Amino acid sequence: MSDLMISAVADVAEVMKFENWLRFYFVKEEEGEAVRIEIPAEIMEHLKKTQEHLAGLAEQYNGELVDYQKSCTDTCAHVALVYDGNKYPPGTVTSVWDTKALKLEMYLFGLWMQGHEAQLDEEFMDFPAWMSGFEQWKNTAEVQDYLDRLTDVGQRANQ
Repeated sequence: MSDLMISAVADVAEVMKFENWLRFYFVKEEEGEAVRIEIPAEIMEHLKKTQEHLAGLAEQYNGELVDYQKSCTDTCAHVALVYDGNKYPPGTVTSVWDTKALKLEMYLFGLWMQGHEAQLDEEFMDFPAWMSGFEQWKNTAEVQDYLDRLTDVGQRANQ
């Protein structure tokens, strides 16, 4: 995979992880299959100052009912708006969605969230703290060994 694609996968994954973070901490009510996201004003201001490239998605979600379809649509639209044709050549981020690298990264992120849910729920952690915790966990010998075994199985299946 080219350096450009590696970078694009990382950026798309960051937006998807951010969307998970929003739904983890800021759900105020559930309505059927949807959840209402309410982000305190001070958090929104902090996001605008520190994570400008992600704040637009938070603004879109704030006060809204978000179901699976809206989540997919808004996340994809945000990625396209921020990255497609701006940071990357047109069409690059579109090709990221079906990559094994993105699917694997999000699978690992899901495992991390499940395994650390109690800790994450204990007290509010800002998004950079989430990313730091995830990267530390992902770089442990145990996870790297698991990752090696996963990718080895995948490579053997493709032969």
